Amino acid sequence: GPTVYVTSGIGSHFSIHVARSLQKWNLQNPNAVWEKKTELKDGRFSREAIDAVGWKQKLCMVNVKGDAAKEGVVYDVAEDAWKEMPEGMLHGWRGPVAAMEEEVMYVVDEAKGVLRRYVEEEDSWEEILENERLKGAEKIVAWRGKLCVVSASSGISVVDVAAPSPRIWSVRLPEGFEPVTVHILPRIPAGV
Repeated sequence: GPTVYVTSGIGSHFSIHVARSLQKWNLQNPNAVWEKKTELKDGRFSREAIDAVGWKQKLCMVNVKGDAAKEGVVYDVAEDAWKEMPEGMLHGWRGPVAAMEEEVMYVVDEAKGVLRRYVEEEDSWEEILENERLKGAEKIVAWRGKLCVVSASSGISVVDVAAPSPRIWSVRLPEGFEPVTVHILPRIPAGV
């Protein structure tokens, strides 16, 4: 929604206060100030810079990147409370994760190049497709039925997950450039 959340943090000037912090800023309020929310119980989530994923009025995050053993937590926005991440969600979090319109969560298993969708009712990840271009995935973003995946070896790949049979294609980059991250910006209406 129209809210920015910033939680935990890493850097050369470590502070347990910052490592446990969570703050909220409302974009619709022109007089908004950062509002402190319920802190994490400890500083274990400040090991790496990892995006929290907005999903169904919750923020989901893990403490390390990639295909490593990790811990996960879920912040419930309505309850202003941190909870343990469901076991199946945590087990399948094997690479970058994004949520489509905050409703459907996707992960790219960076070691295997497999794209999966989280099925909340079963607390499991359903395989959508496997493709070499997805191996080594570092970032993912989702919008309007498409996922953009950044990997060091393959550049940017787009996966159409709304198609009856998901398809994948690559985006040609300008010569001499390589992707670091990817963002999808909304279209600005004509005349604005």
